[in-house]
Order: sequence, then C-alpha cells, then structure tokens
Amino acid sequence: MLLSILTTFLLTSTAYTTPLHPRDTPTVVFTVTNFAAFMADPYIDGAQSNLTFHVADTRSGYAAEVDCVVPNTYFNLHAISALFDSCKSAEHPEYDFSYSYGVQGLTVQRGWRVNETTHVTGSGMQEWNWKEDGPGANVTAFPDGKLYVRKKEWLIPVTRMQAGTPP
Repeated sequence: MLLSILTTFLLTSTAYTTPLHPRDTPTVVFTVTNFAAFMADPYIDGAQSNLTFHVADTRSGYAAEVDCVVPNTYFNLHAISALFDSCKSAEHPEYDFSYSYGVQGLTVQRGWRVNETTHVTGSGMQEWNWKEDGPGANVTAFPDGKLYVRKKEWLIPVTRMQAGTPP
C-alpha cells in the first residue's frame, strides 16, 4: 500500500516541476467554439438530434484542436454521451479529446503525454445556463425540437488532473 501511494506521488510530482496540488497545478483551459446542439422532440416522428462543437487546448507545446460531432440521430444526446464520447481528428489521431454531454453541463477532457513515462488526463465542466427568452437568449424552439447555441467562445478550466502511464 505504501509503495502504491509513493508511486502515485512520484508519477504525479514528475508530471510537472511541482506536485499536482490545486495551488501549484498549471492553468489549463479548454476553449469550446461553434457549439450547437439540436435536441429533437422524442414525440415527433422523424425528428433527429445532432451536436457539433470545436474544442482547443492552446498551451504552448501541447496545442491541439478537434471537432466533436454527433451526426443526425434518433437517439437522445444525453443518452449517447452519458459516458465520454471521443472526438477524433483525421489529421492527428493522437489528440486525445473526449466529452460528456450531461444534463447539467458539458464536460471536456483531454489526455496528453508529459514525458516518456507520464501521461496526464485533465477535465473540466461548465454548466449549460441556457436562456430561452430575452437578451442573450441561446435557445430557439422549433416544431420538432430545440436548438441550443453558444455564439461566444466558451472557456472550460480544467479542474481535475490525473497522472498515469502513456497509452
């Protein structure tokens, strides 16, 4: 048990020059843009949901970006990504982004190699805070469902990091 705790500490502390303590953890922020999700009314025949957004990690030395897409589907978006759904880049399959489209908000996570022996996975979540009426409304109702859109860049600070071995 002590060896396991010591190994975890060493892996965690070698990932950065300081241990992964909340005050010492480097700031990592994922940027989500072009977010749009259509949630089809499940009681309308033929109505289909879809989702698309772009996510980027702009840190020097770790920069990466991908599009996350759920094409038209009869399934509920919350059911599809109740766990994490992967975002793939044809040009860069090594970019390790995934997301969870939850009832409360969007969680984005990414894994990256820190060195030859350490891989870190960071994740963060932002609540939806949808607004259907008035200034700043970002929900539009249609006869067959609702369209949820974020027109501005959406910053998702990483609030959890976990060190491990590279895949």
